[in-house]
Amino acid sequence: MNRNKRIVTTVAITGILFAGLFSGCTIQQPEDPADAKPPASEEPEGSLTVTQEEIYRYATDSSTVWEFAQRFFTDTVVYKDRDGEFVFEPINPDLPRSDYNWDNLVELDTAHREVAYVQGGQTRSIKGIDISRYQKTVDWEKVAADGVVYAIIRLGYRGYDKGGLVMDELYEENVQGALSNGVAVGVYFVTQAITVEEAIEEAEFVLEHIKGHDITWPVVLDLEDPASLTARTVGLTQEERTDMTVAFCETVREAGYTPMLYCNIRWFMEELDLTRLTEYDKWFAQYFNRPFFPYEYQMWQYTNNGRVDGITGPVDLNLSFVDYGQD
Repeated sequence: MNRNKRIVTTVAITGILFAGLFSGCTIQQPEDPADAKPPASEEPEGSLTVTQEEIYRYATDSSTVWEFAQRFFTDTVVYKDRDGEFVFEPINPDLPRSDYNWDNLVELDTAHREVAYVQGGQTRSIKGIDISRYQKTVDWEKVAADGVVYAIIRLGYRGYDKGGLVMDELYEENVQGALSNGVAVGVYFVTQAITVEEAIEEAEFVLEHIKGHDITWPVVLDLEDPASLTARTVGLTQEERTDMTVAFCETVREAGYTPMLYCNIRWFMEELDLTRLTEYDKWFAQYFNRPFFPYEYQMWQYTNNGRVDGITGPVDLNLSFVDYGQD
């Protein structure tokens, strides 16, 4: 798929520019409101006018330079490519849009890094976690008591070198512990497929190991960069990755489960052709104070450093805007 994308600067240079802009500076409103905006005749074509108050608010609300930059581009997706350079890509008007208003995001617990989406006085998001063997033994009774409604549990992965299918060693323990304490369960599988046939094999592997369990939340294909620069998937094209994603999702859907894709923004924008994936639910990972992904998604992973009772150390926290457990 052709893209009209424009790489404008490196992260390092941009960081220096923004650091220089705000370091040691005090942002003040002009004494005369008329001074806040130049005459229309002086504004260059395509310029964006913002007040100093808006710049100050954007800077203090943003956790990174990247997040700060995104606040100025409502019709453009800002992300970093594989080489770490900023990309500014116009929003595709043909893709379904999300309509979340992040002014509704409320911080519930600073120490636990917990937030919720509250609209009209009602919480519209559902609290969940995703875990694997890295969280070690989990006290699921305490997890449930801490308000966790669902857990997306790693079932396994394909090796990035030899390509073998591997079960997460705590998968069965986690599924049984969650379900026995009233926590709904979905599963995820980390792909390293290099052919459509391997993608179907991964889906069938997952389906075989969820038999006998009450899996009511999505079956997720985890698409992300491998830990090795020589991984077997290096060099795959966007079309190839999208073909394999469709094959996995269709196999899962035909078995009666809800397929879902897990990606960060670069993967959604560069590695996959979203125009072919509109019918599948999406789980978006971005650790911004206010996320920005203009297209439809149903879950947001907002931190990898959350805290939940019953789990030792950090854990990923998620908000779902769909209750997959409803009949």
